Amino acid sequence: MRHGEGYTLTSEIEGVALWLPSNKYPITFWRTLRTASLWSMLKMSSRIGIGRMKRMARIGKHIDEAHKRLAPSEHMYLYVLGVDPEHQGQGLASKLLKPMFAKLDQEGMPCYLDTLMEKNVGMYEHFGFKVLEKIDIPDTNITSWAMLRQPSLAI
Repeated sequence: MRHGEGYTLTSEIEGVALWLPSNKYPITFWRTLRTASLWSMLKMSSRIGIGRMKRMARIGKHIDEAHKRLAPSEHMYLYVLGVDPEHQGQGLASKLLKPMFAKLDQEGMPCYLDTLMEKNVGMYEHFGFKVLEKIDIPDTNITSWAMLRQPSLAI
């Protein structure tokens, strides 16, 4: 990957983990244009509507501000972790995360994430992440959890 690292387990892509180094986050509008076609962005906006796109941008702004304020200056950002619902509960998240954890532990680098799903907080805590802050996004019913995992000697 040009701007980060991605992990999948098989060509079937039952799950994926996408990581960005701190110097590649936040993802700017121009970087988005370079990595995604303008056509696909326009298609998405027509599908979900301009109002929802603006709301998503406002939510993203709060998450980005928290990231800037809470994350260490140099870190790896777990941008996406997803496992197909049919394959959840089989340890795939662990298999997707452990290669990067081993690398970060060796380099002595922390990793940061944010999640909008309370049910995921416990899973991330299982992997050594600690909640830094629970953020209620103004004018929404959305909460984000900012989490950090410090490097360790053992996974």
